[in-house]
Amino acid sequence: MRSSREDRSNLGAGLLVPRLNEGNQPIISADYHIAAAPCSWGVNFSDHPGNPAWTQVLDETASAGFTAIDLGPVGFMPTDPVRLSAELAARSLSISAGGLFDPLTDEHAFPAIVEKTRRSCELLRALGAPRFVIIDDISEARGKTAGRSAAAVRLDPTAWAALMSRITELAHIARDDYGVAAFLHPHAGSYIEFEDEIARAMEELPEELVGLCVDTGHSVYSGLDPVGLIRQYGSRVGHMHFKNVDARVLAACIADGTDFFSAVSRGVFSLLDNGVVDFVSVRDALSAIGYSGFAVVEQDVDPKGQASPLENAQSNFRFLASIATQPTTNS
Repeated sequence: MRSSREDRSNLGAGLLVPRLNEGNQPIISADYHIAAAPCSWGVNFSDHPGNPAWTQVLDETASAGFTAIDLGPVGFMPTDPVRLSAELAARSLSISAGGLFDPLTDEHAFPAIVEKTRRSCELLRALGAPRFVIIDDISEARGKTAGRSAAAVRLDPTAWAALMSRITELAHIARDDYGVAAFLHPHAGSYIEFEDEIARAMEELPEELVGLCVDTGHSVYSGLDPVGLIRQYGSRVGHMHFKNVDARVLAACIADGTDFFSAVSRGVFSLLDNGVVDFVSVRDALSAIGYSGFAVVEQDVDPKGQASPLENAQSNFRFLASIATQPTTNS
């Protein structure tokens, strides 16, 4: 595989096998696009003092071969769409999606969450990236029991109804005011994590308003099969996060009751080619439902750790290219 900017641009437009057809052109076998995410550089909150420079994140995303990146927490990258568009164009990048990672069960925090949603969606509309991912932040109570359904405290009916109402309101703002589609992201350590919670949310949230973002790593962390989720919810799956899990680290964390953030520090999320997720099966499941959105690579790391985000991004990009053989469609 050649490494020119033109070839890397083609790679970012779809998952490619590292071989050529008779016309000496790369074989494209998937209809969805791959993207990077600022969280792979340890960026989860816009104002965290340990964040790297946003210019470094964009530079290394492009260097690794990606041609798209998530917006990340609004305020991390420039919020002036003209300036951000120019910075992205200078690196042959585009924005794949935006989102929020906030305590949706906290009524006092909700006005600020609404404002953040508006700021994000206004920027997404201007950048032509009409996808908004909604994630309930990790609470102290649920973070302690991440991955352990039987031990997890559940929301009472009133609190659950309030959570559904807030998600619905945010999705209406995104769609009705900005033309941006909303997707719910079940997340380990949040109040929407386990199979029963996902099923209940998908039943109660309007299908025409709220889609589903399947995160392969968080699914496994929570005891679920990401391929099964893709098949079960089919056309409602409108966004994907690609992440893998070190099975031995996860088993140890579950056994000793490690909280979510400590599990991340212990390396529970592995490189894509070195974990329990079968990405060939994920690829084929996405093909079977006709998926054509983005697959955003998230290599969650401890910002204080020794991992090299650039090396991780390069490795994950090469791996996704290597497995993109012609999908099977008879599964």
